This record gives sequence, C-alpha cells and structure tokens, in this order.
Amino acid sequence: MSSLSMSKSDGDATSRRRRIAVIGGGASGMFAATAAADASSSSCDVVVFEGTSKTMSKVRISGGGRCNVMHDVTKPLPQILASYPRGNKELRGLFTKRFTPSDAYDWFTARGVELKTEQDGRMFPITDNSQTIIDTITHAAIKAGVEVKTKSKIQSVEWVDSDNNPDCGNFAINVASRSATTTKEESTEYFDAVILATGSFPIGHEIARSLGHKVIKPVPSLFTFDTKELVREGGTFYGLAGLSVQTARLTLTVTEEMKPAGDSEKQPTHINDETASKPKNKKRKKKASTITQEGPLLITHHGISGPATLRLSAFAAREFHAVKYNCEVKLHFCPKFEEQQRRLGSTGGSEDILMDALWEMTRLIPKRRVATGCPLFMTENGENGDTSTNEAPNAPIIPKRLWAALVTHSSVSPDLLWGDASKAIIRSLANSLASFPLQTTGFSSFKEEFVTAGGVFLKEVQLTNMESKIRPGLFMAGEVLDVDGVTGGFNFMNCWSTGFVSGGSAAEFCSTLNSSE
Repeated sequence: MSSLSMSKSDGDATSRRRRIAVIGGGASGMFAATAAADASSSSCDVVVFEGTSKTMSKVRISGGGRCNVMHDVTKPLPQILASYPRGNKELRGLFTKRFTPSDAYDWFTARGVELKTEQDGRMFPITDNSQTIIDTITHAAIKAGVEVKTKSKIQSVEWVDSDNNPDCGNFAINVASRSATTTKEESTEYFDAVILATGSFPIGHEIARSLGHKVIKPVPSLFTFDTKELVREGGTFYGLAGLSVQTARLTLTVTEEMKPAGDSEKQPTHINDETASKPKNKKRKKKASTITQEGPLLITHHGISGPATLRLSAFAAREFHAVKYNCEVKLHFCPKFEEQQRRLGSTGGSEDILMDALWEMTRLIPKRRVATGCPLFMTENGENGDTSTNEAPNAPIIPKRLWAALVTHSSVSPDLLWGDASKAIIRSLANSLASFPLQTTGFSSFKEEFVTAGGVFLKEVQLTNMESKIRPGLFMAGEVLDVDGVTGGFNFMNCWSTGFVSGGSAAEFCSTLNSSE
C-alpha cells in the first residue's frame, strides 16, 4: 500500500499533500475521483479502492451491454426529476445549478463520445457498447492522475483526532488487499477526505453508520412481477410469454396496514391519497391510497415486465416489500383508448367508457365472433392531434391471443357472436379490460441490473456539495444515498451529478485545510 507523500521546504514539512480516498470503483466513484483530481490540479493524491478485480462492472452490463448512459437531456427538468421515486426534490438543485444533465452530456461529448437518443428517451453511445463509456472515464481518470487499487476491500473507516498526529488525515481506512499471488495483506491508510461511492453494497452503509449516519433500510426496486396463478397451465397468461401491450396502466391499492411500519417520511406526490383533505375519524377506517404507473407491458414466463411494471415496482418499492410482494395489482389494458374516447365525448368511469365502446360492436359487427380479435383501435395520432401515445393508429390495442384469453377470463363463450352478446357479458369483458386482477406472488430482478430503494438519509447530507452534515470531510455519491430512479438512464444521471459535485467538493475541502495551516 502507498505511503504518505509530503511536500517539504528547507527540510521542514510546511504543508503536506492532501489525500482523498474514493471507496468504490463504480460509475459514481470513478467519476468522483476524476472530478476530484481535476479540481485539485495535482495538489491532492486521489485513490480509488475497488474490492473486485475490475472497475465499473455495472456500467459494463447496463442497457444490455450498450450502457444507457443518461436520459434525453432536452426534456424539461421537472419531467426528468419525476422519474426519481426517491430524491427527486433533493436532486433539483444539483441538476439545476451544480452539474446538470446537459453538463453530463457535454462532459462525455467533449471527450469524444458520440451519443444518440432513442425514441423512449434513453441515450446510448453510438457504438452501442458500454466499453466506450468505461474507456472514456478510465482514460479521464488516468489523465487526471487518479490511482486505482483493485482487489482492495475496505474493512472499516474510522475517524481519528489528527491533532495528535498532524501528518495524517482524520480518516483511518483499514484495507484488505490481495496481490497477484492471492496473498492477503491488511494495512491502514490515512486520508483527509473520503468519498463514499459503494452503491447499494452493505459495506458502504456500514461505514456510513459507523461515522454517525442514519441509513434507510434498502429494499429491492426496479423488479418484475411474478404471477404464478396467471402463468401456470389454465391461467389467463399461460402460453402468452412474449406478448406485449403498448400502453397499460398498473394500479396498486395500498391500505394503511400495508404501509411500512415506522415510515414517517412524506409520501411522494405520485400517491393519490383520497383521505388527505378529510378530517380524521377514529371510528372510520381510512380509505386506501393508490399508486399508479403507465407504460408498455410485457407478459413473461413468470408474470409481467416492461416499463409500466418497472416504474410501479420503483415507486411502490417499500409498499411491495411490506407485504412480501404478495398483493393484488389492477391492470388496465387500454388507458390510451379510454383517453381517446373521453376526448370524443364519452363520460363515466373506465369500465363504463369501455362498456359503451364494446356495446357499439353489437351493432357494427353483429356476425363476428367476440373471441376473434380486439375490436378497439386508436385513431391516427389520437383526437386533437395528440401524438403522446405510443399506440399504432388503426391497429388493435390488444394482441389477438391475449384478447382471446381475456374473453375466456370474462366467461364469454368462444363461439358467441357480438350480435348475441348481452349487456351483462359486455360488462364483464369491459371489467376485464379496465380492471384486470393481477395477484403478485413474488418478484424477479430486472436482467442483471439491480437497484435498491434506500441508503444514507438525505437530510444528513448537504446536497449543495454532497458533504456529510455529521462528519466534515466525508462526501457521498451515487446509489449509496437514498436516491434511485426508474429505468431509462436516470440512475446513471444521479451518479454523474453527485459524483462530479462530491469530487470537486472534496478537492475544495482539502484546499481549505491547506489554506488554514
């Protein structure tokens, strides 16, 4: 392990080189280290400790190996912030004044990375190869003088009183490293500043706790739903894996009993609490709140996936965890069609609007079998020139085989003609389309990308410079914080912004130490 480096004049140590440790060689850690080294202008030693043999492993697998480096930076900031279930308010200042999404875009393009924006807003390098991003950050770190130590696992970080040892920093880091011969060596190094960038790994949270911080217990986020009863033989979704709906709406009803115990934090704005404006009544049970998300939906061999599923899993991460991922979610198969019908003058609830549209089929196509295919279509671009929908114009909203399965679920005979359908039958079918009961029985991680909800309590971190309010010289970046975004490049945008700011702030902190001597 390296030793302390001193700057001397006439044989006396008038000021020593300050040292910054970055714990974690992931996206935020490497970005923070580069920012720290650049900002210090070679006046500080910046060392990255990575426990594995390679840095930025998560970058390598993200986006299916293409690296979804960020989200469309041309979108309004409120729209971008709305994709963070936790941390959306706290990130506003960083994204506005310190290191904006456009700043991140400029950082990469200035280093030769050409980026492209796909239809859903995800941004990738034009090489479609995550190695492009890894190489760019690695080269920037090397150029700035960052030292990277792989196979170096942090055992603990301790705060020490440097008054008794002025040649050392306040942070004593105990490191267990392995050489090429797999020999384990343990040592202690001292640093003036520490940037904690361990992602969701437990060691980061353990270090934060040991230094006085509160950690919100991490729970899974961005996961797919298992629905065993629906996908088993005889279930509605049996044999339909691979079929998708372009826009679906998922709604989770959350009772007070289902909410995590002791969660005193305010619920995010995406929760529609029907009781918020009503006076409390101890004798009357509180009505449930709902969490709703829309987007493409994919049927899998285990249940459902796709953006709508992932967004709901993120925004309701703690609610799902509280009930051990066993609860009912309501699925609306055609919310955009409902919106279109409302623009055309239809009124009433979702089921009523679909009921009216389906009942019209008894007049328009009376000789056609109900099970033949979905008779509901989106008109071109929607009414009033609406182009926000992803629905293909003049194409059935629901795939043929899925429609047949929903007809069966609604207890409709496969041979029934539209002209022979009763209102009760049409009502049953409309209910299946607008409020399909989906019982979740568990969850699965989304591909190899694992995100958690939870981390270091944000109120204990100064978000303008990412420094701890409890321990001076301790900075934090990335997913070690209680910040997480939905899929689409948002989590990396958090890494770039918090990493850049924490790195620059750590360098500034060390500069202040030198000037005070």
